[in-house]
Amino acid sequence: MKALNLPEAIDTARKAADIGAAIAMRKRESAEELNVQSKGKADFVTDVDHMAQAAIIEIIRTRYPDHRFLAEEEGADAFGDPASPYRWIIDPLDGTTPYIHGSNEFGTIIALQKNEETILGAITIPVKDERFWSAKGQGAFFNGKRISSLRATQSLDDAIICANLGRHAPSYDLMSFRCGSLQNTGCAATMIAEILKGHNDGLLFDAGPHLWDTAAGCLMIEEASGKSRTELLDPHDPRCKVRCVASTPPIFKELCKLLWE
Repeated sequence: MKALNLPEAIDTARKAADIGAAIAMRKRESAEELNVQSKGKADFVTDVDHMAQAAIIEIIRTRYPDHRFLAEEEGADAFGDPASPYRWIIDPLDGTTPYIHGSNEFGTIIALQKNEETILGAITIPVKDERFWSAKGQGAFFNGKRISSLRATQSLDDAIICANLGRHAPSYDLMSFRCGSLQNTGCAATMIAEILKGHNDGLLFDAGPHLWDTAAGCLMIEEASGKSRTELLDPHDPRCKVRCVASTPPIFKELCKLLWE
């Protein structure tokens, strides 16, 4: 198998993320009705999800026909060589529920893993014209500029935390959860972006999001000097929900205690 050219792969991820986000914007700006279907309680899929995912996969497969895929919507698992060490992880429309309701909290997330380790990621948030990307060992970037630092909050008491605890997560006593503010926009892409822009301090996800929500952003936060930890609820099923913490270093251990101790 041909060795991966990392700059070329980063370029592919960024272009694919831009295409997915552009499809969402074109649909929003058109007069066409949005086709919405329910996948379960408060879990929706639209024609935009399907169109964006198909376009993203076509772009990636043109350059990497042997690579595998893990994507939010069905069908992607059939592509590529099962023996390939490379797996693209795709959320074509992150924040589907906010998107349906006319909110600006949506975007496209793409990551690439080698032997289950994330090596690059790209996020495009179209309404805000924001683009984030990162590669293992090469830093994280926001609209072309390297992210040199995150927030310097030293205590969880003063921290702003983004949280998605899921509908089936363990019972949390949020009244006693010590932090300055607990937020949930319904979109992992924009929550990760707020951390990378230095507006928030960390994220806490439990039994809600999936790898396609978290893989790219966790790499970006690590490459911007932060820390992260992600675990599949079922280690044998990459499509299952995840438990994830990513934050600035001073509050990382305490956030992890909330989920793992």
